[in-house]
Amino acid sequence: MKINLFLSLIFLIVVYQPVLGQRKSKLNTNGQGALFAQVGYNRSAYSNSTIALNGNKYDLKLNNTSIQDNEEGKGMGEFFSGSSPQISLKLGYFIKPRWAITLGFDRYNTYFKNKQTIGLEGTFAPGAHSNYSGTVNENVLLTRDQFNIAQSRGINFFSIGVQRNDQIHKTRKSEFSFHTLYGIQAGPLLTQVDYTFDGYTAPSVSSLSGMGAAANIGVRFEFFQHLYLQLELDGGILVQNNIKLSDDGSTNGEQVVGFISPSVHLGFNVFASSKNNCGTCPQW
Repeated sequence: MKINLFLSLIFLIVVYQPVLGQRKSKLNTNGQGALFAQVGYNRSAYSNSTIALNGNKYDLKLNNTSIQDNEEGKGMGEFFSGSSPQISLKLGYFIKPRWAITLGFDRYNTYFKNKQTIGLEGTFAPGAHSNYSGTVNENVLLTRDQFNIAQSRGINFFSIGVQRNDQIHKTRKSEFSFHTLYGIQAGPLLTQVDYTFDGYTAPSVSSLSGMGAAANIGVRFEFFQHLYLQLELDGGILVQNNIKLSDDGSTNGEQVVGFISPSVHLGFNVFASSKNNCGTCPQW
C-alpha cells in the first residue's frame, strides 16, 4: 500500500511533465513569495532511555531501555517495512530569498524492544504486580506483557521552524534544479499510548505529553519548477515529561529520547507572490 502510493505520485510527475515543461518563466523556487508543500515517509532510531512510571501503587524506573519504531523489530535497512507507517508533512513559505518559515507534522512510533535486559528500580505496593513487591533494584528481563509503552499511533510532533534552501544548479529552461537545505523546528508532542502493566493493557490513552526539537539537512531534486523529490535526515530530542497512561490521570510516565530519522518526500511548489519575479538573478 505504501509503495503503491509513492509509485502513483511518481507516475503523476511523469504524466504532467509535458504540461509543466511548457512554462516559460524561470522563477526561483527558493525566492521570496514561493510556497511549498510535501508529504513523506520516515523511519526512526532512538537512543536508550530511562522510563519513569508512576501510579497509585508503584513508583519505578526502567533504566537503559531500548526503544524501536516498529513492533516487529525490523531494522532501518527495511525502510518501507513495519505495520505502523510513519508519515511526515510540511508546509513552507519563503519570507525572503532562500529562507522559509515552515509548519510541520512528523509521526514517530515507539515500542519497547521485547525480551531485553534492563535495570528495574523502584517500589511496588503489595499486590501491585504479580512478580515484584516492595523495594526493587535489580536487572530483569523486560517483556512487553509486563511493561510496555506502545505509541503505535505515534508521537505526533507538531512544529514550527525555519529552513534555508540553496539552489546549487538549475538548467537553462528550468526543467531541473538541485537544492541543498537545512533547518530547525520545535513544538508540542501529542501522543496516543497503549500502556501495558502486568498483563493488562490500557488502550488509546491520549495526552499532550511534552515538547520536541529537531534539526534537519537534505537535498531536493526539482522538476519543471513545480514538483520535487526530497531526501532528508532529521535528528533531535523528544522530551515526554507527562505521558498520560490511564484515562483518569492516576498513572503517568516520563521519558526523554534522542532520535535520528531518515525520510523521503514528494512535494510541489506554488509561486504565491508576485515578488518572486527574478528568474535571472544569480544564486549565491
